[in-house]
Amino acid sequence: MLASLIRRRWPIALGAVALLVLVLGLALAVSGGGNGDASLAAGEGPNDPAGASREGASAQALGGDPDARVVVYNGRSHYGDEDAFEDFEAKTGIEVELRGGTAPELFERLRREGEDTPADLLVTTDLANLWRAEEAGLLDEVSTPTLKANIPGRLHDPQGAWWALSTRIRTPVVSTALPEGAVASLAALGDPRFRGRTCLRTSTSEYNQSLVADMIAKRGMEATRALLRSWMANDPQILGSDGELLAVMAAGDCQVGLSNHYYLGRALKEDPDFPVRPAWPDQDGAGAHTNVSGVGLVRWSNTDVNAVRLMEHLTAVDAQRQITEGSEFAANPDVPPAPHIRDWADVKLDPIAVEQAGPLLDEAVTLMLEVGWE
Repeated sequence: MLASLIRRRWPIALGAVALLVLVLGLALAVSGGGNGDASLAAGEGPNDPAGASREGASAQALGGDPDARVVVYNGRSHYGDEDAFEDFEAKTGIEVELRGGTAPELFERLRREGEDTPADLLVTTDLANLWRAEEAGLLDEVSTPTLKANIPGRLHDPQGAWWALSTRIRTPVVSTALPEGAVASLAALGDPRFRGRTCLRTSTSEYNQSLVADMIAKRGMEATRALLRSWMANDPQILGSDGELLAVMAAGDCQVGLSNHYYLGRALKEDPDFPVRPAWPDQDGAGAHTNVSGVGLVRWSNTDVNAVRLMEHLTAVDAQRQITEGSEFAANPDVPPAPHIRDWADVKLDPIAVEQAGPLLDEAVTLMLEVGWE
């Protein structure tokens, strides 16, 4: 069963085959007439050059070493998910060690460490970073019935290299002093009516970089360049974070900005009268740009089964509810938005085209600097 769970080196499975050969007799092993090697080939073994992804039983059903520790490189360290990891420890007795950092930092750390990494799981806050990790060969493919039941196909890699934990919309946000409908698309950030009254997060933001890469993939380079130039023509304030951007807007120093939806959700949870609202773009067209945070199994994990058990736990209903308390949307469709943003559930979404946008990240950064986005 373990051999059908994860594409891995499996010393235990190979040892079992060797024992079977001894039992069947030396003559069978020498002749090559036994079925041990053939069955490994038919099952697409861990070193299969084709790299075929395989499916198997739930990691929960397979057990695993309860004394093993799962090390998580956690790009969600400031999102308040500690309860979900603590619940896993309480339920299984398996220790979880969280090592924080930004998504780009964790990618670089994992790439640098290679096979010497202590990490078992990589959790990031941006799909482009998961794509980078997959392309760099840092993640292994895993698929279990539990993961597939928890997460719909559009929210995980077809081969199982990553699985979404939450979805997040990057959307225009506007002062409640503006009339309803004043902003209906990303183009509004370049509308001359708002010159001197717009604000953006710095171009170093991975969320902005992924947004621009996705726009290049879907709109083309020239159309994206023209759009960004219109944004810069409005002389936006450039701020260090979405939280800072919302604070500036609440103070009346900016009327139109761009933020991940959950920052505004948290502000509204704390203060229902917070004077900023979302302006979901392109609801009559493609929809609002949507990214994900997600998790992938590190290629060199030494505790495969327990790591996959944690993946299954994080995508199950209880942990997903805990994730939505921070105003993100659950990746598991059985979990609705938190009550304070329940009326945001029907927003039309435009998911990032990661296979097309991922390779364009460097071009996106170059373009942003070219148009003067600091």
